[in-house]
Amino acid sequence: MTEPKTIWDLPLRLWHWAFAICVGFSLYTGLDGDISWLEWHVRSGLTICGLLAFRIGWAIWGGRYARAGWFKTSPKAMLAYFRGDASIDTPRTPPGAALALLLVAMVFVQASTGLFATDEIFTEGPLTRSVEIETARDFTWVHNRVFWGILVAIGVHLLAHLVYAVRGGPHHPRSMITGMKPLELEATESFFVRALVTAILAVAVVYGIEAI
Repeated sequence: MTEPKTIWDLPLRLWHWAFAICVGFSLYTGLDGDISWLEWHVRSGLTICGLLAFRIGWAIWGGRYARAGWFKTSPKAMLAYFRGDASIDTPRTPPGAALALLLVAMVFVQASTGLFATDEIFTEGPLTRSVEIETARDFTWVHNRVFWGILVAIGVHLLAHLVYAVRGGPHHPRSMITGMKPLELEATESFFVRALVTAILAVAVVYGIEAI
């Protein structure tokens, strides 16, 4: 059996759990119906913007398997995986890579439209007043609908990991806690200095949004 090695670097794992918590919190505060949560909803959305900025940077210069080049997938690769004739020695399964890209893309749309959204009564995004009211309404329309896709993607993601947990194998969900997978791949470094610089840049993005 292949010896487990570090596939998910620590900054990526910390990002993953922070992202999951913030997305879950944003969904709760946005759907609960209690207007007292909306201020926290906006703050959580800004935090997600910062996390997305970090992830974009980490996809360029982060840990080996966090980089964009390792998200390669295709319908052919996904079909081969479901048929059982695809190699397991990839950091992500082909459908897993596709779902990750789709989920991050939808959260990006949700968070970016939220910056311009408004309920025209109590709450508005930090950039709402920088656009015309009709444009803000258009962004709000998108913001109030994309979350359905996010909920479906999260459900599929959790179901897939439940299957992996039951079946075992290299893609067990505990790998996002330990970082370890038994794959025929070279271990990655965590690049803590790069992570710190990327985090500082991500914070600067958030402050820049608020300063506009």
